[in-house]
Amino acid sequence: MNPSPAIVAKRLRSFYPDSDLGNKNSPLNELAFIVLSGQTDEKLCQVAYRQFKRAFPTWQGVADAPLRKLENPIRRAGLSHQKARYIKAIALKLRRDFGAVTLRGLPQLSTSKAEKYLCSLPGVGIKSARCVLLYSLSRPVFPADIHCLRVMQRLGWIEPGWRRGESVADEAQALIPPRLRRLLHIRFVQHGRLLCGARPRCGVCPLNNCCPTARTAS
Repeated sequence: MNPSPAIVAKRLRSFYPDSDLGNKNSPLNELAFIVLSGQTDEKLCQVAYRQFKRAFPTWQGVADAPLRKLENPIRRAGLSHQKARYIKAIALKLRRDFGAVTLRGLPQLSTSKAEKYLCSLPGVGIKSARCVLLYSLSRPVFPADIHCLRVMQRLGWIEPGWRRGESVADEAQALIPPRLRRLLHIRFVQHGRLLCGARPRCGVCPLNNCCPTARTAS
């Protein structure tokens, strides 16, 4: 029998007491942070974000800057040309839509409408949109990143062979009670980075006596 979300949440909360992943309160800053976090190390992402904010303290400056000037401060995060292109395109679309580079009106939208608008922005998928909604607006959504999906598969909550996309993201979210979505998203990310990576360390895992993957491996 697979463990319930409540049991998993209780064990992981005790094992990972720190719930800070460095996410941002401002929806626009969180969006930039998530773009920079793609396919890179957590520490390098944090460095790149700090350098980005030092170079561009205002978002108006982001919209007006040449791409090469946006690339320089974020090189540490990798894929700097692609990420700079996305960040600039987001800033320009916001200015076209609202007359300024802002997401100030986002809190007034329903969760579904806010999610739909965020997904219309260049380079923003369902996971990134839900990160903004979760961390910056405290909406009860579940961003299903690669760590979350890997852990959920090993727990037997989703089928093997999943592919990242809207369908599996919605399936994963539906499996988590709204009150546990923030807690489990954060702890699954932490768990995926520390113990439940490509080669799981089941022997020291706090879930090893209730996880079907650990039982099979033992």
